[in-house]
Amino acid sequence: MVLESSDIRSEISDTEENRKRCMCPSCPSYPHKCSGEILFCGIKASKCDIDAKSCICNTCPIYFEHNLNGLYYCNQVETGETKILMRKKKSDEDKKLYKTIVDIREMSLNQESTVVSMGSLKKLPFSLEDIHFIPAQINKIPLNRDEFVNLEFTLGRQARKPLTFSSPIMISGMSFGAVSKNVKLVIKEASEQLEIGYNSGEGGLIDEEKIPGDYQIIQYSTGRYGVNEEILKQASAVEIRFGQGAYPGKGSYLPPEKMTLEISSIRELEPGEGSYSPAHHQDMTNPQDIQDKVDWLHNITDGAPIGAKIGCGDVEKDVMILADSGVDFITLDGFGGGTGATDLYVRDNVGIPLLSALPQAHKTLENLGLKEKISIIASGGLRTSADFAKCLSLGADAVYIGTAALIAINCQQYRVCHTGLCPTGITTQNPQLIRQIDLDESVKRLMNFIKVLNEEIANLTRIVGKNNIKKLDKADLVSMDKDISRICGIKWLNGEYIK
Repeated sequence: MVLESSDIRSEISDTEENRKRCMCPSCPSYPHKCSGEILFCGIKASKCDIDAKSCICNTCPIYFEHNLNGLYYCNQVETGETKILMRKKKSDEDKKLYKTIVDIREMSLNQESTVVSMGSLKKLPFSLEDIHFIPAQINKIPLNRDEFVNLEFTLGRQARKPLTFSSPIMISGMSFGAVSKNVKLVIKEASEQLEIGYNSGEGGLIDEEKIPGDYQIIQYSTGRYGVNEEILKQASAVEIRFGQGAYPGKGSYLPPEKMTLEISSIRELEPGEGSYSPAHHQDMTNPQDIQDKVDWLHNITDGAPIGAKIGCGDVEKDVMILADSGVDFITLDGFGGGTGATDLYVRDNVGIPLLSALPQAHKTLENLGLKEKISIIASGGLRTSADFAKCLSLGADAVYIGTAALIAINCQQYRVCHTGLCPTGITTQNPQLIRQIDLDESVKRLMNFIKVLNEEIANLTRIVGKNNIKKLDKADLVSMDKDISRICGIKWLNGEYIK
């Protein structure tokens, strides 16, 4: 079928004369269940499913007057960024299958991979929801609501300058460019007030962030955007970013549509130029390089905690190398973690879930005798207090949240982050759209959300009979699924461990 732009519909007037000349009702494929619909080439496709029997569009006078070339306009809708007309999705058709068809069409037209936003929508065979807490009642006694629970988390317990936060909940790295300046300001203000950790992200620091924050973790990424020795000297902690859950093993990308003069200046790029980060650090290609870099960062920060962030994959070997390098913490970002923009084929097919990576990392550090020295930060698709408390029980010392924090601020999951057209002001650089974020109100909402999460984590800790999140462990959990029991090393429903 000949491809046509959806713009052709704007050229055909919906007049009484054209309606009288329209031949649609005489077509063998006309949707009689939606009787009364007409002039599909000029208005829109039918609301009904179309049974393609034959088409008489190319016999209609309107067709010739407007030099049309396609067929079955009753079934044609605008698709993709190219806005080419294509048959619409059938009512009983799988959404993912239809999306794949559209993506193939788009790639054939623009010779580019499909770019997507947010975390993968792929449904995994298991999740944290398949794990429950074992309540204390008689064998162990639960705590009352008014009994204190210690939520504090210390990063770099053996560093010269350890960093203590009021909560195990931290805000993950989101670069300026991927998110708007207002989002960065909200996260900084809320985190500093709550005394929780927050990550700068890889895009460099806005002016307001260059004033040292007591709880800010500077991200040292492959692109090294806007991060120099002067900034590192002021850092409370540094996270070397090797990868992330949405695209492990691949460099990051900020589309040209989101590159303002300010962002370009921070990243030292030309205005309007897309920003590509390398897949790996050019000066860290073997274990000795990594150890040398960790030593250098420890020295330049005068002993601040230094860590590494990896997308979950070859967990055991990666953790062993990082542990040997002298890091103070390791961030595990699992499959399903969010992003502002990446390729669909990577997001949905690379890496492993946090649920399988976290037990591996914990066991590896225990075997090395380093679990008390090196902290684990869990990340990737975590949304609720139950998710966080389960991760703490499985061996994490803290958790990162990204998308959940953005939703608390104003995100409504339009999933158009990569376009720069986010209606809520979260992932856009459009001044009109950014105004949708009221700074004071957004700070209040983010703080409210985290305060509720803190109280819920405390309550879950009380329910299992403990008064400190550091005491949470695998014995507090039970699995609804045999495979998860085996992967995580926790009891199955029958009270036994599955080997």
